[in-house]
Amino acid sequence: MSTQAVAVDRAGMGPSRNGSRSSAFNQRSPSLFRSRTQDGAIHPSISRNTDMTRSSLDPERPDPPRPPSPPPREENAPPPADEVTHSRLAAHYSGLVLASMIGTLIRLGLDALATYDGMVIYSLAWSQGVGCGIMGLALARKNDIVSIYPPLYTFLTTGIAGSVTTFSSWMLDGYLSFSNFDKYNRKGLHDTVDGLAYSFSTFAIALACISLGAHMASIFPPLPRPSHQDSDISLSKEQQDPVDPPPKSPTRRTLTGNTPFLDISIICTAALAYLAALLLYFLAPASWRHRATFAILLGPPGTILRFALARLNTHPAFLDRFPLGTFLANIIATLVISGVYAAQRRPEVIGHSTTCNALYAIQQGFCGCLSTVSTFAVEARAIKGWRWKWFYIGGSVVLGHVLVLAIVGGIGWSEGYADVCQG
Repeated sequence: MSTQAVAVDRAGMGPSRNGSRSSAFNQRSPSLFRSRTQDGAIHPSISRNTDMTRSSLDPERPDPPRPPSPPPREENAPPPADEVTHSRLAAHYSGLVLASMIGTLIRLGLDALATYDGMVIYSLAWSQGVGCGIMGLALARKNDIVSIYPPLYTFLTTGIAGSVTTFSSWMLDGYLSFSNFDKYNRKGLHDTVDGLAYSFSTFAIALACISLGAHMASIFPPLPRPSHQDSDISLSKEQQDPVDPPPKSPTRRTLTGNTPFLDISIICTAALAYLAALLLYFLAPASWRHRATFAILLGPPGTILRFALARLNTHPAFLDRFPLGTFLANIIATLVISGVYAAQRRPEVIGHSTTCNALYAIQQGFCGCLSTVSTFAVEARAIKGWRWKWFYIGGSVVLGHVLVLAIVGGIGWSEGYADVCQG
């Protein structure tokens, strides 16, 4: 077999004995096939991008140590359900419950710490920066984290980083800057400058802190990783026989199995933490329990909904182009937070402490965890092609501001607002 034929077969387009795979792949990626027939080789940049996308979509699969040949497009999807046990799947979701509670507390604490007279920068910038820094560090150490315990990677990225950052509050505060909602003594052009500065600085902070987190990961010593002898044996066999690589990855089986104790521990810890927050809501001092614990209780549903919507990102029509799941999560959260913000300033809500606390909890808990800036920034960097990249970024930000304008601005201009309710 010639060198060109071996390269073609390793890319998932085998010669005559695997013709069905070859024809299916050529129909899906005609441009890739044409480039192969013209210069006789697959471009390594295409291989690296495809494998990075597949690895980033699956928290159970570590990043490969070397760029392999591009797999068929269907292999970019998450693993089938039968490859992950029920206890492992429950551990992923339980970790999200615990992480969203911790992330909400971090965001509320940073907001309280960074709110003071004469502050140089808005308080939400700290939450966006810290969350994106955690995301960058976890992405850079994905191999180490997954080799220790795969739900830990979901806990840090989707859970902690996604819950500390919030896209919906960015849209709301951006509109308040554009509209001069607080009636500062300035002119219309100053409102535009203030709104643009808010949005540009938020996105710049997100991108910079992701890079900072990755840089910090390179400074820290490597985490201890278990040895995977089966994976090494499989890799050596693939190098000896590149035409017929093994169909299944033993690395995934090694990482997903033999951890029932850890899975059950995560499930029990999340359940006890949520029960403790529920008890604190009724038994803790009234001076702080409603504003803190109510938001903690409503955070997990938002994170789990965002995690479920993320499955739409792997649809072939949107893969590497437009992360539909993240887009829907951010837009839904923006719609909800706009309605909640308007309801908090209605005369009929003032004087009802329970209703006011519930609205605040929906804003800080559910909407704050449903929307995310850390994932949004990572996806914006990973999308292929500048046209799709700016379509996703601009479409999300512009549509988010328009929705807040329609809801908050429309109700305010037609009926007016009272002072914000106090729980």
